[in-house]
Amino acid sequence: MYATHDDLISRFGALAIAELESMHNDGSLAVNNALSDASEKMNSYLSIRYQTPLNKTEHLKLVCADIARYLLYMNEPTDEVESRYKEALKWLQDVGAGRANVTFAEPLTAEEQQSTYVKPAVPIGDSYRGQVFGDDVFSKMPSIK
Repeated sequence: MYATHDDLISRFGALAIAELESMHNDGSLAVNNALSDASEKMNSYLSIRYQTPLNKTEHLKLVCADIARYLLYMNEPTDEVESRYKEALKWLQDVGAGRANVTFAEPLTAEEQQSTYVKPAVPIGDSYRGQVFGDDVFSKMPSIK
């Protein structure tokens, strides 16, 4: 995981995290699940360009903490929490698209990037690559000239 329970407390305060824990039956388990889910969500974006999991950096901790805090809200998150969550996802999307980098992370080689590429599925009925009409049919059609 990119962040810990202690990282959440140091970033948002013990009182704020205790309030979030109180929203759940098992607060400690909820925090661990949120941190794990946040880390997995991050890896889904980061694995496009990097071998995951990455070494922890302060920025990765911050992004993970923002996502985990958002996930801990049972009801409506505050505007600040939602804004930070959206900002974190935007940054992750930018990293995946190559518009941002993770400091101190080793990018994937071209071969590793190719191995992570998933070929798009062919839609049903799209397996025929020939023409729908032959030249004989096209020659009988009126010209648009």
